[in-house]
Amino acid sequence: MDAKTYLQSLGLTAKRRFAQNFLTDASDLCFIADALEIAPSERVLEIGPGLGALTGFLLDKGLRVAAVEKDRSFTIHLRKHFEGRPLEVYCTDILTFDLTRDLGTEAPSAAVGNIPYNITSPILFWLVAQRATVRYAVLTVQKEVAERITGTPGHEAWGAISVSLQTYADMKLLRIIPKSHFYPVPKVDSAVIRLDFLPLPRYDPGTGELFHEIVARAFQKRRKTLLNALEDADKGRGKALLLDVFTALGIDPKRRPETLAVSEWVLLARQLSK
Repeated sequence: MDAKTYLQSLGLTAKRRFAQNFLTDASDLCFIADALEIAPSERVLEIGPGLGALTGFLLDKGLRVAAVEKDRSFTIHLRKHFEGRPLEVYCTDILTFDLTRDLGTEAPSAAVGNIPYNITSPILFWLVAQRATVRYAVLTVQKEVAERITGTPGHEAWGAISVSLQTYADMKLLRIIPKSHFYPVPKVDSAVIRLDFLPLPRYDPGTGELFHEIVARAFQKRRKTLLNALEDADKGRGKALLLDVFTALGIDPKRRPETLAVSEWVLLARQLSK
């Protein structure tokens, strides 16, 4: 039964306000479930299970699933459909979900999900905040977003979110999923990505705020040179100071922000913090 017919049989609809696009291709769902390197009986966090297509594959692998679904009508369906199986469904917004408070010592070590396109960035940074518990995540996101956060310096897709997220995790793009594999069919293709969170961010302790501030500022002015993009008199960053910093690091001040690797942004934050 296709997703449209299944929804109709349940008296449910895909809601635009929740950015609901259901992944329907069995090979994609199986691929995502298999991408979780997690032992049977371990607990996994599923974000936005919807109809439960991926949930079924996870349960069939012997995993225990904690599913967070904001749409109450789908939580009712999930609890009924998977009754008697190791699934707990929480009807709430993932961005307000507290792993320690809500799951306690049973907090999951991995996260998975076809996450809503309209809150992709907030969810990614929410997961970053959970990295002490969640070791890695396998997620389906818009292809464009996947290319940005898994990108490399020098490419057009390389931007502030690329740098920021790659300070916290190693990223891999695992699979492209055509838009035709979803219902309703979205306007763009998607991709499966994997994020392996680092125990500590790549920047130095105490420089995190500065690191994110200069990255954000530079990419807001990405067409300018680093020297002009980072100049900020209010923060005491005049051109003379910046030129000294660039000289000390061997970085050409005429370079553009999108050419710098994460390691170079780390060095910049370290030098500017002195």
